[in-house]
Amino acid sequence: MRQGYYQIPRRSFLKGLGVCMSLPALEIMSPAFCYAKAKTTPKIPLRLGVFHKGNGIDPAGWEATGTETDFKLSKNLEPLQANIQDIVVLSNVSNQPKGDHYGAMPLFMTGLQNRNPVYSFDQVIADKIGTTTQFKSFQLSAEPVDVRSTTLNSLAYDQEGRPKFVERNAQFAFDRLFRGLGDKKVRQQMNSVLDAVREPVSSLMKRASQLDKKVLAHYLDSVRDVELAIERQEHAENPRPHLDQVENVVHLEDFPSKMKTMTDLVALAFWTDATRVASCIMALESSRRIHDFLEVKSDFHWSSHFERNEVKTAEFNKVNAWYVAQFGNAINKMKSLKEYDGSSVFDNSVLMFGSGLSHGGQHIGTNLPLVLAGGKNSGLNTGRLLRYPKQPPHANCLLTLIQHLGVEQDSYSNSTGTLDRLIG
Repeated sequence: MRQGYYQIPRRSFLKGLGVCMSLPALEIMSPAFCYAKAKTTPKIPLRLGVFHKGNGIDPAGWEATGTETDFKLSKNLEPLQANIQDIVVLSNVSNQPKGDHYGAMPLFMTGLQNRNPVYSFDQVIADKIGTTTQFKSFQLSAEPVDVRSTTLNSLAYDQEGRPKFVERNAQFAFDRLFRGLGDKKVRQQMNSVLDAVREPVSSLMKRASQLDKKVLAHYLDSVRDVELAIERQEHAENPRPHLDQVENVVHLEDFPSKMKTMTDLVALAFWTDATRVASCIMALESSRRIHDFLEVKSDFHWSSHFERNEVKTAEFNKVNAWYVAQFGNAINKMKSLKEYDGSSVFDNSVLMFGSGLSHGGQHIGTNLPLVLAGGKNSGLNTGRLLRYPKQPPHANCLLTLIQHLGVEQDSYSNSTGTLDRLIG
C-alpha cells in the first residue's frame, strides 16, 4: 500500500440514512489486514456453507464411477463437471439403515435420525468462529414452511436443540444482511441501498488504494445485482386472470430466480464477513414442489417414489440434476467474488451439499448423497471420489469438518473418528 493512503478498522461499515452495510476485506484495513505492518499475506477467514436438497436420490442416477483420482460423474452430478477439481464426492457414508423424511434433515446435520434434534454441527462451528461477525450464522430457505414438523423446516439447532431462525423471504434476508429492516418510511424513500451510502462510498473511493477501488466497485455491483433480482421477483407482471382475487392463499414467484438469489446471498454474506457460517435449504424433505419450469409434472416427493415407473424416474433424476446445478452456480458465484489478496470467496470456503436420505423411495439413510467443495485455501482434498467400504457414520464427516474449522473436540454425535483422505 503506497504512502498517503489511510487505514480503517477491520469491522468497518458504510453508514448512511437508515443503512449499515458490511464491507469486504480491504488492503487499507488495519491492523490485521495491513501489508505495511504485518509484512505477510493477510489471512482471509475460512467459511462454512451448507446446502440441503431433500427427498433423497435415485442411486442409479447418482453414483460416480472410477478410481479416487480418475472418476466419472453420474447423470445427476454431471452439472459439476466444470468444477470436478473443486469437489469431493463421498460414497458409502452413514450407518443409518432406515430413515424417514421427518428425521432426514437432522441426520444430514447431526448424523442421527432424530425427531428431537440435537446440537447441529454447523452451530458447533458457529459458536467457535462466529463470535466476531454481525451474524453468528445465517439460515436461508428457498421453500415455504411445512407445518407438519419442525424437523422439515430447519437445518440448524443450537446447543439446547432449539431450531435457529430461518429466513425464507429474499427481501428480508437482503435487508438483514445489507441494510437492516430499519424504518419503513426510510426504506420507501430509497430506490437502492447504494443511494443511501453514495456519499461515504465516494469518500472511501477517494482515499482507497487502486486494488481496493476494484474490490469496492465489484462489491457494490454484486450487491446491486442481487437487489435488482429481488425487485424483478416482487414486481413481475403475471398474465393469468383473477389472481388479484386470491389473497393470502397462493404466493407465485419465479423459483429459479429465488434460488439464485438465495445462493448469491450466501456468497455475499461470506464476502462481506456478515457471517462465516451459512445454510441454505434448497428443497425441504418431503417437498411437494412441482418443477414445471423443467417440464416436470409430478411433485418432487411423489417422483422420489420412482421405482418401476420410467416416467417418474426420469423426472426425479432431472430435478435432482437441476439442484446439483444450483450448487454449481453457488460455487461459481463464490469464485467470481475476489478478495483483496487476489483469492476468491470460494478459495476460502468449505461447502457441503446433499440430502439426509439416499434412496428417496425406500427412505434409506445409508450411502448418503454428499458432495463437498472448496478452493485452494479450503484445506479439502478436492478432485476426489472417496469411497469408504466400512461405511463410517456421517457424524465422522461432520466431526472432520468441525475440527477442520477450528473446534477442538474429539467426538460429535455418534462419531467413531474422522474421515481419512478428506482433508488435504
